[in-house]
Amino acid sequence: MTMANKGDIVYVKRRGYRHFGIYAGNQQVIHYYKERNPLLCDGIITETTLAEFMSDSDTLYVLNGIGPSAKNNLFDWIIKRVFDGEITPFSPQETISRARSKLGEQGYDLLLNNCEHFAFWCKTGVAKSSQVDDILACFLLLVPPPDRTKIEHQ
Repeated sequence: MTMANKGDIVYVKRRGYRHFGIYAGNQQVIHYYKERNPLLCDGIITETTLAEFMSDSDTLYVLNGIGPSAKNNLFDWIIKRVFDGEITPFSPQETISRARSKLGEQGYDLLLNNCEHFAFWCKTGVAKSSQVDDILACFLLLVPPPDRTKIEHQ
């Protein structure tokens, strides 16, 4: 299993999505916890054991860790690609402090405030979800926005 360091963004793959959290050390993860269907019910930000976070998943992924075949830090690549390298991640201690400041918070929203938004906000100060971005990009391929020039001439 991949080893996480304090303040790392970690995730597990679930059926149809990835579940994100912040590794707080001592086998603890801060994340949106949901008792029922994770896509439909509200969640609460809580600190659970790594085992609870992983649930049925057998692999823990560390976003800002270096994988066995990776030559570069994946998180650094995301910062450069998505944020044009203009964001400086918080230190591990500050990342955990930011995550703990949200303990008990509710308000999960699949499109606007999900577990990935939470984890990226803790690490960067920007709530970002690549999963939502991918879904919206697919939607725009299926239903392109109206042509503004045609609308303005009508």
